[in-house]
Amino acid sequence: MHWIDWIIIGTLLVVLCGVLYWCQRYVKSTADFLAAGRCARRYLLTITSGIAGIGAISIVGSFEQFYAAGFTPVWWGFLTGPIGLIIAVTGFVYYRLRETRCLTMAQFFEVRYSRNFRVFSGILGWVSGILNYGIFPAVSVKFFIHFCKLPETFRIAGIGFSTYPCLLALAIGLGVVFAIFGGQIAIMLTDFIQGQFCNIAFLLIMAYMVSIFRWDVIFEALKNFESTNPGQSLFNPYNTNQIKDFNIWYFLVGIAIMLMTQGAWQGGSQYNAAAKNAHEAKMSRFLGTWRQLVQVALMIFIPICAFTFFHHPDFAAQAAELNGELAQLGGQNAVQARVPLFLTQILPVGLVGCFAAVMFAAMLSTDDSYLHSWGSILIQDVILPFRKKPFTEKQHILLLRLSIIFVGVFAFFFSYLFKQTEYIFLFFQITGAIFTGGAGAVIIGGLYTRTGTTLGAWVAMIAGSGLSVGGILLQQAWPHISGTLYRTTGWNWVGSSLEHFPLNGQYIAFYATLTGFLLYFGVSYLDKKIRHLPGFNLERMLHRARYDQTNEHVAVQQKPLGNLLRALGLTEEFSFGDKVIFFTSMAWTLLWFLIFISGTTAQLFFRVPDTAWLKFWEFYVMFGFILGTGTTIWFLWGGLVDIRELFRTLSTMKRDKADDGRVVNGQNAGE
Repeated sequence: MHWIDWIIIGTLLVVLCGVLYWCQRYVKSTADFLAAGRCARRYLLTITSGIAGIGAISIVGSFEQFYAAGFTPVWWGFLTGPIGLIIAVTGFVYYRLRETRCLTMAQFFEVRYSRNFRVFSGILGWVSGILNYGIFPAVSVKFFIHFCKLPETFRIAGIGFSTYPCLLALAIGLGVVFAIFGGQIAIMLTDFIQGQFCNIAFLLIMAYMVSIFRWDVIFEALKNFESTNPGQSLFNPYNTNQIKDFNIWYFLVGIAIMLMTQGAWQGGSQYNAAAKNAHEAKMSRFLGTWRQLVQVALMIFIPICAFTFFHHPDFAAQAAELNGELAQLGGQNAVQARVPLFLTQILPVGLVGCFAAVMFAAMLSTDDSYLHSWGSILIQDVILPFRKKPFTEKQHILLLRLSIIFVGVFAFFFSYLFKQTEYIFLFFQITGAIFTGGAGAVIIGGLYTRTGTTLGAWVAMIAGSGLSVGGILLQQAWPHISGTLYRTTGWNWVGSSLEHFPLNGQYIAFYATLTGFLLYFGVSYLDKKIRHLPGFNLERMLHRARYDQTNEHVAVQQKPLGNLLRALGLTEEFSFGDKVIFFTSMAWTLLWFLIFISGTTAQLFFRVPDTAWLKFWEFYVMFGFILGTGTTIWFLWGGLVDIRELFRTLSTMKRDKADDGRVVNGQNAGE
C-alpha cells in the first residue's frame, strides 16, 4: 500500500464521517431511527440495499465461488432470472409485508399469530442473525491483513499488540458508530455514497484488468485445466459433475430455498420498512436488475483472472511466490487469501487504494446495516412486547443503541474464537436457516392464506431451527464423531467423509426449510379442523379496502388497465416511466433465460464447442461492463434526486410518536 492508496481510503472515511454528523439532526422519532421515517424512494432503496447486501465478506465469498466454479454459476443464475422476475412482478412477500406497516418481521408475527410467538421468533431471528454476522468482521479483517500485507504484530510506545484483534475492534467499532448515530437515515445516506463510489471504482479496476489479461490467455488456462481435471470445467456448465460444492445441484437447491424463504432473512429488515410505500419497494426490485451490472462483471472477472494467474505458464514465476505464502496460511484462510494476494501483485498504485476503499466501503455498509438490524430486533421483538407502558422516544432510541453495541461486542468475540470450516456462502445458508428454516413457511402462509394457525407456526419454527442448529453442531464436531464411528464400525461412507460432514450447509438448509413447510401447512390444517377456527382477516392486516387509512395506494392515472397488464402485476400506481422500467427489466431477464434454454437445447442435441462457450463468456462480461457504465450514471442522478426528496420530507413531516413497533389489540400502535 502506497501513501496515495492510504489517502484514498482516508478521504472516503472523512467524507462518510461528515455526512454521519450532518444526518443526526433529522432523527426525531423511533420510526426515523428504525426506518428513515418510511420516506425512501426507489433509487435510494436500490443503491443502499444493494451495497448493504454486497459486503466485503460477500465479495470474498464471490471470489471463492467463481475461483472454484468459474463462469458456470452465472449460467445457472440465468435459470433463476424468470423466478426473480415473477417475484418482482407479483411483489411476492415484500409487497404485502410493506402493506402491513410493520417495522420488523416479528412485529408482523404478533399481528398475524401471537405475542408469545413474536418474542420466540424474535429471539430465534436475533440468534440466527448474530451467528451469521459473527464471521463478517473476521473475513473482512483477514482480507485487509492479506491485501495490505500488514504484520502479525506491531508496537506502540514499546508495547506489543496483535494486529488481528486490534483490527477486529476497529472494524466493528466503526460499524457500531455509524449504526448508532443517525440510525437508518445516516446508514442510507452513507451507504449511497459508498455504493456510488464502489461502482465508479469497479469501472476503473475492470478497465485495467481487461487491459492486462487477454482473453486468449484466459481461454488457454481454462481449457488446460479442463483437460487435466475432467468433470470440473470452469466454462462449460454441463461438464461440472466433479465440482464438489458449487455444482448444478447447489444452484437448483438454492432456487428452492430462495422460493421457500422469500423475505425471511432480516439482515436488511430496515430497508423493507423504509420504503415510502409498497409501490416504491416494488420498483426498487426492478431497478436492482440494472444496478448490479458492473459489480457482477467484476466479481466474475477478477477470480477468473486470478485463476489464469495461478494456472498459466506466463505467470508461473509470480504465482510460485504467492503459492509459498498461501501454503503458510493453510486451510480456509488460504482459500480466502488467494484472490486478495493476487490483486496486490497485479494492481498499480492508486487502483490498489481504490480496491481497498471498495472493500472498506463494502465492509462498513454491511456492518452498520447488520448491526442496526440485529440490534433493533432484540429491542423491538424481544423486549418491547413485554412492556405495558411504552418507552419514551429518548429511552427507546437509547436502548436500540445499547443493543447495537452489544451485537458488536458479541461479533468481536465470535470472530476471534470461531473456526470456519467451509465456504462462506455455505456458512451463510446453514446459520440463516436457524431462522428461515421455519420462518419461510410462517411468512408465506401468514401473508397469503387465511388458514395458517399459530400452532402450525410454532411447530414449523421449532422444527426448522432445530434441524439447522443440529447441522451446525454436527459440522463442528464431525471430525471427532466420524473418527470414532469409523474406528468402531468400519463403515465406508464414514471413512470417505472423515473431515467434513457429508451434507454441506446448502443441503442442511434445504431439508430444514422443506420440513418447516410441510409441518406448517399440515399442522395448521389439522388445528383448524379440530378447533373449528375462523379464517384470518387479511384485509385488516394489509390495510386494504375499508381498513386503508394511509392513502398509500395512490393512482397516477385514471385510464383503466387491461386484464393482461393486471395479470403481469401492473396497477394504476404505475406511471409511464415505471412501465418502461418494468418492461425493459422483463425483456432483459427473459433474454438471458432464452439464451439458457437455447444453450441447454444445443448441448443436449449437439455438443457445443469449447470455443463457443468461451466466446460467449467473453461477450457476457464485456457487455455487462459497457452497459454498466451507463447505468452507473443513471443511478447516480436518480439517487441524488431521491436524497433531496428524503430530506425535504423529513424536514416537514409530522411524526407519530406511537409508531414505535408495538402491537395493540392486534393492530400496530397508532393506527
